[in-house]
Amino acid sequence: MLEPLRCGTEQQTWLHVLYLYVSPLIINHLVAESHNQNYIRFNYQIEVIRIHPVYLIVMEKSKYSIKEHLEVFTRTKIEDRLRALGYNMDETDINCNIYRERAKYQNQDDALNGKNPDFLVYKQGSGQILAVIEAKRPNVPLEIAINQAINFYANPLNIPIIFVYNSGSFYACTKDKGAIKIDGIELNDFIDENTLLRLIEGNFDIESVPSGFSISRADLLTKFKKANNLLRKAGLRDGYERFSVFSDLMFLKLKNDFDEIGELSGSDTLDKSCNWRKLIEKTPSVIGPSFNIEESEVKSYLEDTIKKKLKDAYGDVFESSLNINDEKILIDLIELIESIPFKDVDTDVKGDAFEFFLRNVTNGNKDLGEYYTPRHIVKMIVKLINPIYGEKIYDPCCGTGGFLLECYKHLRDYTDVKEYPSDSEEVKEEKKKKRKIIREESVYGREITSTARIAKMNMILFGDGYNHIRQMDCLSEVVREKFNIVVSNIPYSQKVEHGAFYDYPTNNGDSLFMQHIWKAVKKGGRIAVVVPDTFLYGTDTYDIRKKIVDESTRIIVVSLPRGVFNPYTPTKTSVLFAYKKQNFKQSSKSADISMYVIRNDGFELGARRRPLSGQSDCNKFLMDYDFDKELRIVEAPNSVNVSYDMILEHDYNLFPFVYMEHFPTVKNPSSLKTIGEYIEERTEKFDLDIFNDDSEECVILSVTKNGIYIGEELTAAELNAKSRKYKRVYAGDFTYNPHRINVGSIGIVPQLANNMYVSSIYPVFRIININEIPNYYLLRLLKLAEYKVIINDYCLGGARADLKLEWLSRIKLELPSKDDIQKISKLSQKMDAAYNRYRQLLKELIN
Repeated sequence: MLEPLRCGTEQQTWLHVLYLYVSPLIINHLVAESHNQNYIRFNYQIEVIRIHPVYLIVMEKSKYSIKEHLEVFTRTKIEDRLRALGYNMDETDINCNIYRERAKYQNQDDALNGKNPDFLVYKQGSGQILAVIEAKRPNVPLEIAINQAINFYANPLNIPIIFVYNSGSFYACTKDKGAIKIDGIELNDFIDENTLLRLIEGNFDIESVPSGFSISRADLLTKFKKANNLLRKAGLRDGYERFSVFSDLMFLKLKNDFDEIGELSGSDTLDKSCNWRKLIEKTPSVIGPSFNIEESEVKSYLEDTIKKKLKDAYGDVFESSLNINDEKILIDLIELIESIPFKDVDTDVKGDAFEFFLRNVTNGNKDLGEYYTPRHIVKMIVKLINPIYGEKIYDPCCGTGGFLLECYKHLRDYTDVKEYPSDSEEVKEEKKKKRKIIREESVYGREITSTARIAKMNMILFGDGYNHIRQMDCLSEVVREKFNIVVSNIPYSQKVEHGAFYDYPTNNGDSLFMQHIWKAVKKGGRIAVVVPDTFLYGTDTYDIRKKIVDESTRIIVVSLPRGVFNPYTPTKTSVLFAYKKQNFKQSSKSADISMYVIRNDGFELGARRRPLSGQSDCNKFLMDYDFDKELRIVEAPNSVNVSYDMILEHDYNLFPFVYMEHFPTVKNPSSLKTIGEYIEERTEKFDLDIFNDDSEECVILSVTKNGIYIGEELTAAELNAKSRKYKRVYAGDFTYNPHRINVGSIGIVPQLANNMYVSSIYPVFRIININEIPNYYLLRLLKLAEYKVIINDYCLGGARADLKLEWLSRIKLELPSKDDIQKISKLSQKMDAAYNRYRQLLKELIN
């Protein structure tokens, strides 16, 4: 059988798909010979791209297609990265610690039984293998490489760490497929030898401080807390004020010497005596009784000399005043920061130290005025968006600069800019030029609050001396197709100005920020934006959402778990990736649209956000997603590919569960039924006219995860006088709190009074035939952990979960057997009788 196939990639053109019947025995043999469970290459024209239990699905290539990159392409990229990390790859050198396609010793080679690893990483000067690196050509799924690395190399040689890379995606794990984490974040890049050793010693999960600190993490955080308390004592009650002052002093301490910080061209304007060391000289080592505060020069020197000169060189990177009137407290604070022991290190480590400070001081601190986008989410986004040398990157709401900083580091780490002794003068000059472009022409940001200063400090310490960060309302100035990449975490649900400047005038911030972003990105560029979930389906954002979908070649929606931004905000968010067309005349129907659901981001979803063990869905998403649709791993309820026609059919709704279902694990999925088939909604509203006596008693019920209780007792007249609307419920009805059902706030209404009501926002329904689905059977199911996950998936809403009855009706269940129904009915009757007896006794007791 022969079917035509159109392929929307520029890399290759497939002419046909052939389905060839092959016996399972032959398939198993081919897999064993290829060491590859999904791909078998026959020749340059024919290639198996999927293996089905019965069929080999074969694609025939055009003779005129652009040939794919080979594995050597990936190996070259790996070698460049390893050199940049300081590995010695010269096998003639006794200190070589990278061996390619062989082991260092003969006995190790013998243990490999003829298999050749791509790279083995050794502890320098020893025979200890720290890691194996398996390279694959682009678009080969990493799961294949992981299994090959473990079975062929890690197990025979007892290698503790596996890295796999296909030039697009990276994955790291232990030889038991365990997670490897630093500071609770899964490893997503190659690391140096020293860090590898620390990971192995630390059971593959370590906490770190940058090498710029010669102090433990716990001691460092204790000093941060002491500094915070000193600033409170100085009268700085506002969290951002304290953070700002501490940032100023930390920046000055880290900067210390102005030489080569950011390689700022205007650094000649700085006085060599104007630095942290000079400030310390003016600070008394001990503030005793003889200390005359009136004669202290510390505050005046800091504000009138140091800050003035820094402003001349860097602009408004410092506040005009420290807002500390008590000179003694300022001196205590300076001496506390001086006691933080930095080593004499280069600019990069100074940047790492400042980032560590930002991350830990802001983490969990709700009074700082804004929140810090979790580092692992930033890394996941930047990994997929993959900035490359020469591209311009923009964040219109940059905060402290987390996205820009990660993009800057990505450019620096993945561009060939490190000079080697063997480089010619011409090559050195070219690398110098590249470094200059990365520093001066790559990252741009706007931030409406004075947090922009912190972002500037961040970038300066990381070596970006040019610093294109402006404190301004980004919406006030439209940017037109200036950037290759726009990446941001926009403010949510704000009322904003400047709507008249944009195509769809509004004061809805979610719409205007996205309009600003879409205008700013060039044709052929891409965006990655953290948006509230309401952006994906809300009417206020419909126009810009439609425009983005229609003008994109690729859309990726990554749903983040509710709680990922705890403790700052409970808002449910997603990441929207969109790749803008080079030519808007392209058909919208060619858009590649896919959706992923992340439930486990690697951390608890409570206020403390403690790291979880094991692999997270963030790394799984990076491993499963492939820009070649044919190679992408999608599986409901975690991911789905969606056609443009389906998006059109659902009126540009980008909520993932419009396009896929999440149903419970059962032996026979075809036996599942939707709840909606067995229930009917009750919508009877409160009506005073039905009462003969308006003094008749009414109760308003409260629904919690522990059951349904009387919240208020009122007369019909009192209830009528309330401005809120209520629904009537009857014994045996189900009702639930739509904002709390995801934690179990649903129940069956007991007979608590003759006239029972709930808030009108509470959905109410009853089971049509309890002989088919008993009440308590359904209640039990909806409170199970598995069903709570499904409920969470189906909840709409931004700041609060909101499960509509139509979505609850979509949930599927397995019908109980006749025996189960009989048992449940008998137990239900006993429970009802016991409850009625309880109510009778309670009434007697009250009387």
